[in-house]
Amino acid sequence: MKKQTYIYRSFERFWHWSQALLIFFLMLTGFEVHSSYKIMGFKNAVEWHNIAAWAFLVLIIFAIFWHFVTDAWKQYIPTSKFVKEQFKYYISGIFKGAPHPTKKTRYNKLNPLQRLIYLGLKLLVIPVQVLTGFIYMYYIYPNNPIHETGMGTFAIIHTIGAFALIIFVIAHVYLTTTGDGVFTSIKAMITGWEVVDVDEKEEHIKHMQYAVDKSVAGYYRLDKDGIFTDVNEAWLKMFGYTDKNDVIGKHYSIAREDKYLKKLDELVNHVLSGNKVIGIPTIRKKKDGTSARHILSSNPIIEEKEIVGLEGFVLNISDAEDTTQHMYDAVRNSNAGYYRLNTSGYFEEVNKAWLALYKYENKNEIIGKHYSSSRDEKAIEALDDIFIRVTKNGETISSSIASRKCKDGTTGKHILSANPIYKDDKIIGMEGFILNLPEEM
Repeated sequence: MKKQTYIYRSFERFWHWSQALLIFFLMLTGFEVHSSYKIMGFKNAVEWHNIAAWAFLVLIIFAIFWHFVTDAWKQYIPTSKFVKEQFKYYISGIFKGAPHPTKKTRYNKLNPLQRLIYLGLKLLVIPVQVLTGFIYMYYIYPNNPIHETGMGTFAIIHTIGAFALIIFVIAHVYLTTTGDGVFTSIKAMITGWEVVDVDEKEEHIKHMQYAVDKSVAGYYRLDKDGIFTDVNEAWLKMFGYTDKNDVIGKHYSIAREDKYLKKLDELVNHVLSGNKVIGIPTIRKKKDGTSARHILSSNPIIEEKEIVGLEGFVLNISDAEDTTQHMYDAVRNSNAGYYRLNTSGYFEEVNKAWLALYKYENKNEIIGKHYSSSRDEKAIEALDDIFIRVTKNGETISSSIASRKCKDGTTGKHILSANPIYKDDKIIGMEGFILNLPEEM
């Protein structure tokens, strides 16, 4: 399936084009210093080359910071999978109209061959260029100007690196024309949007992981031995931890007092036997030894028909005394209904549980409609207030009791959670869960 996808973020595009312009200008001035031609004069070429070199170094520092903060560095982790197929595609398959051996997504932008080439540029060619350039700039040239003594070893290495970059640029520009259109890739690097093949399963997993990371619900995952393999920020906050490394690799017993541990052992064994647990009230032990209350859900993790662990959510109820019983019954008797809205308040996604709660049969009946269609007139004002607080102020709503208007005109009550959806530092929507409340409550 092909989908218009936001592939390249704003800094990524700025970095790409700034880097391209600086490399071009460094080549232009560098080959004049090399006496390949004369445009601005030797002295001016040296001065401008030095200024561009410093600008390039500053850009590299910012890019390194950005790559680590956003985890974009993972794009360059090399893999041997499909390298041979990718090489064959570039050598012959591309000229025969063969299908591309790999698919580009927002989470996997580089094919295996690109990963190797880009990694080589970042760890070898560009560092060598920077190192030899600054050695020549501040040590060799001031004492032995190039136009008097000829080229030294460092200058030769620097020039070889320049030719390597030229070869890369030529190949890079050529390959940008081999997509669905001659200028498709170039346009994508300007706007950030590109039509790519989408693996629906992978997209769903990534979206869910993003929701987990940003959720107020504490997410956890254990292996078959009861060892933590993952927790999110909300879980850490609820249990009084600040660093995942204090939890990952440890047994779940660190999160329970001894008197409650037997019940947790029974629950874990129950889930590892293939059962699902929804809405179990329990008491957690925090890092500092204090205790707090939450409700817990848990599901077995199945890979290739084998249970390899369990995962689930914990919802804090310590600060919600008046809604505690509601929360117990809500989570115990119903799966959470997930929804996602854009900044204009239109539905972009709902899950099956949401559809069931609102009595819709399929997503097409609600996707693209405004959230006001899910409330009667009395309840719209309250939802408007929540929407503004979340999308404009960046607030998080953990448990707000609300009334819904179903498709058939009937009403129902539920507990609503809402979180802002971020892309970089910009809020692009709102998402959360609804938990059903029986009418008698």
